[in-house]
Amino acid sequence: MDNSQIENTIIDIRKRSGAVTAFNKDKISNAIFRALAATSKADRGLADQLAENVVNKLVEQGFTSTRTPTVEDIQDIVESTLIDSGNSDIAKAYIVYRHERRKLRDQKKNVLNLKILDPVSKKFDLNCLRVLASRYLFRNGKSEIIESPTQMFERVAILVGIGDILFDSQIFDKSGNITQDIDEAKSYLEKLDAFDYKFKVGDYFFNKWHFRSLINHYVALANQGQMKISFKSVLTLLAAKKLENYADKITEYFDLMVAQDFLPNSPTMMNAGGRLGQLSACFVLGMDDGMSQIMKSTSDAALIFKSGGGVGINYSDLREEGAIVASTSGVASGPVSFMNIINTVTEVVKQGGKRRGANMGIIEAWHPDVEKFITNKTEPGVLENFNISVGIWEDFWHSLVNTDGNYVLRSPRDRKPVKEINSHQLIDLIALSAWKSAEPGLIFFDQINKYNVFAKARQGPLRATNPCGEQSLYPYESCNLGSINLVNLVKRQADGSYEFDWQRYEETIRKTTRFLDNIIDVNTYPVEEITVASKESRRIGLGVMGVADLLYKLRIAYNSKEGYELQSKLSEALTYYSMEESVALANTRGEFPLCSKTEYPEGKIPISGYYEKPKESHSYEWDPLIEKIQKHGIRNVLTTTVAPTGTLAMIADCSNGMEPAFALVFEKRVTVGRFFYTNKIVEEVLKEHDLYSDEILAKIADNYGSLKGLAEIPQWMQDTFVTAMDIHWADHLMAQSVWQDWIGNAISKTINMPYDVTVDDVKSSYLLAHELGLKGMTVYRDGSRHKQVLHMTSENATKTFEVTPSEYVSRYVADNITNPYIKSQVNASLAIKIHDEEIQIETPKIEEVSEDRLCPTCKNNLVFVEGCSMCIECGYSGCTSG
Repeated sequence: MDNSQIENTIIDIRKRSGAVTAFNKDKISNAIFRALAATSKADRGLADQLAENVVNKLVEQGFTSTRTPTVEDIQDIVESTLIDSGNSDIAKAYIVYRHERRKLRDQKKNVLNLKILDPVSKKFDLNCLRVLASRYLFRNGKSEIIESPTQMFERVAILVGIGDILFDSQIFDKSGNITQDIDEAKSYLEKLDAFDYKFKVGDYFFNKWHFRSLINHYVALANQGQMKISFKSVLTLLAAKKLENYADKITEYFDLMVAQDFLPNSPTMMNAGGRLGQLSACFVLGMDDGMSQIMKSTSDAALIFKSGGGVGINYSDLREEGAIVASTSGVASGPVSFMNIINTVTEVVKQGGKRRGANMGIIEAWHPDVEKFITNKTEPGVLENFNISVGIWEDFWHSLVNTDGNYVLRSPRDRKPVKEINSHQLIDLIALSAWKSAEPGLIFFDQINKYNVFAKARQGPLRATNPCGEQSLYPYESCNLGSINLVNLVKRQADGSYEFDWQRYEETIRKTTRFLDNIIDVNTYPVEEITVASKESRRIGLGVMGVADLLYKLRIAYNSKEGYELQSKLSEALTYYSMEESVALANTRGEFPLCSKTEYPEGKIPISGYYEKPKESHSYEWDPLIEKIQKHGIRNVLTTTVAPTGTLAMIADCSNGMEPAFALVFEKRVTVGRFFYTNKIVEEVLKEHDLYSDEILAKIADNYGSLKGLAEIPQWMQDTFVTAMDIHWADHLMAQSVWQDWIGNAISKTINMPYDVTVDDVKSSYLLAHELGLKGMTVYRDGSRHKQVLHMTSENATKTFEVTPSEYVSRYVADNITNPYIKSQVNASLAIKIHDEEIQIETPKIEEVSEDRLCPTCKNNLVFVEGCSMCIECGYSGCTSG
């Protein structure tokens, strides 16, 4: 019997779930090939030959088009075929592989509370599913998981697709001036239960919460006079299947997430298609100096925490501690006391019932209480639900770098001088506190507002950010974030190497810009003022993750000239195409409502790279894009942000954000001994070069998770597969800078420093950061934070190598820094220290970890990455977006 007759004879295969699918001989060959690879006999030809023998046996045993074999039938015959062909070692490997697969399936079922695995569960690895189970999948009143990962991604995709439906030409007219019966549409909000799973497009049914978003989206557009037909007519179109083509859009959004190419921020996955319906990660509230305003902000913060968001507040408008309160003749308790109130509210109101909220507390450098604020968090247990940052303006910076340092602190009430301090002493105090405890961070408000096209419309500068500092917002604004997984966007070449797929990147940016814009319309905001402000600016934050893994795949060192140039182009492409897509959306749906009041009509854009990088170095034609914005407007005031992706990166199975990997190997101690997590790309490379063994993994783990300085590892690997601790802090700043050049908002990044840096080094990092155009920064000195091991690779970790600035950074400092004070400070810190002896810096031991900084969910050690703490076991994150 020839091959075609055999394959025509067995048409189907019955899966474990009972479902029947098409028979595919290649799948048998792939399984045998994996068994061969496990015995170091990776021979594709032999695998194909053995697979053909398996098919022949199936036919001999009577399996035909009318007698369908099961998966188990086929696997049994694979085992016997391998043994009969004299490949007993391969048969053993296959049996082990089969056993491991069965064990893995059982573990997945257990984690997800499923009897049969859904398609996503089969595809995603166990760690990804654990994170989904712990934080994203819906549960019942008994806390039992009641949806599969496939169902979760479907409910998100359906909601996003609803954002497209009402812009259909049968329903929407951009020009407006159409009157509809809005009360009729609103009346459906009273009978949501009656419409649970009643309407659908394609095979996608709308649950009652999807239906609620459809109503609210309709009402918002009808209020703008843009609905051509009544809400009942929209439902008639749905029922008559006149909007079926939107099933393709829903599938597109679903596929983006399931392929792990893109994920929206955590609240979207938690709440889309659910009762809360709150999809945003970032919020900013004002805090004016009056009790009613303070209590209003506190109440709004509680509602935001309850809905799943985090809050940033600038407390600088509150009068200083000890100031006279005229209405009561008492004295003010100061901003820090009111931060404690918000901290307590955060403690008792869990986000969406799943985790505590996150806060950013900001005080500007001119505030009389700034010194107390800076030192407040150096002791454990204080403001635990806050990240804190000092806000810097031009006057402080000028005092620091151009004068003798005299600086006046002023009353928030009337800006009258309160006392004079020395700006050098203040920056020293900030540096010392950050050296000890990784806080406060710095926010450079002068840089944030340098190209702020929105200041004119909002009649003032930006003065606050979200909890992780990457998203500046005006009071009551929110932002919806999402991240593209760059490591997935590679093409394999004929020689086995990889190249980046720029065309696919452009397509993904366009789709995901539309995805995030839709989120604004289908969101259920926690406070009415947030609904208004969010829709006035339509701010979105499209970002990236998987940068370190992408560079590993391409064999490019993160901190090399080639690495920086690639990251710069990736950043420029992200903003260019997202803005171009935003213009296309404005053309069909309308510009954001305040667009005409901004500086966009004047031909200005909020992108520093356009102005500060030589035109010949630009990769894209920005001037024609600016002309398009002037002609059509733009849909979103800003489109790009690089946000923390802690748990999102775990689900996407890639490195965090644009951070370097914090370790290539780190250990997990279990009762039977040491177990190692290894970066998958590095694991593959070690295996390719016959270097993979438990002994090597232990050495890497004990070397801060780094390959540096290990005699067994070839130099090219040491140079290419760099970690956060292999990279000098100045190169961390440079990496943040090459992204910041082209990102509209800002970057969430940790500036990693080794244990032995000085306070002067920390201060120098601030000076260099400002010179590089950063909008803010967070320093993390390894071993800080109350003697806690946050950079955890191994219990025995010692660093046996010195880290020096790259030639790229050194050249930049030499060629571009002209201010004498900054140049002298930075040069002193970047001078390469020469030691005769081997450097050995021991991290504090595990037993010194303070209980209050363990993961609140699973009690494992936290790591510090992207400016916030996260757990690599369960995915808990101290930030809200990722």
